[in-house]
Amino acid sequence: MKKLVMISLCAAFVLNSFAQVQKKEEVSSAAKTAFAAKFPKAQKVKWSVEKPGEYEAEFTLNGVETSTLFNASGKFVESEIRIKESELPQAVKTTITKDFAGYKLDEIEKTSDAKGTVTYEMEAKKNKAEYELVFDGNGKLLKKEESKEEKEEKK
Repeated sequence: MKKLVMISLCAAFVLNSFAQVQKKEEVSSAAKTAFAAKFPKAQKVKWSVEKPGEYEAEFTLNGVETSTLFNASGKFVESEIRIKESELPQAVKTTITKDFAGYKLDEIEKTSDAKGTVTYEMEAKKNKAEYELVFDGNGKLLKKEESKEEKEEKK
């Protein structure tokens, strides 16, 4: 009987320890406080861990889908808002027309980082080609990368 009790206690201890290791990282209170100060009118806020020590809040602000990143100490990292193709700067539209004619654009976002740098990110699809593109406000292509889905299909 003593052996059974000891085995049960050891099993409970091991399982409890394992459960604590598996616990999800919680959003820091500093990040939540900084978010509330920067976006007091945010609605439908959903938090997630972007990577260890960096937290993403997805929310609606003035009817627009928005997301933002804060680090664990509450420092603002970047913010993204969903925009329409018609809202892209003319210089970006010109580059797309010239270099990506016939591509369908999707998931267009305007990104602002902590330094105030603004970029425009989007997916571009044509036939089987699919890219993630990033432009600066002057229409300069900063990044052209095969989409993750496209890369996995090739493997």
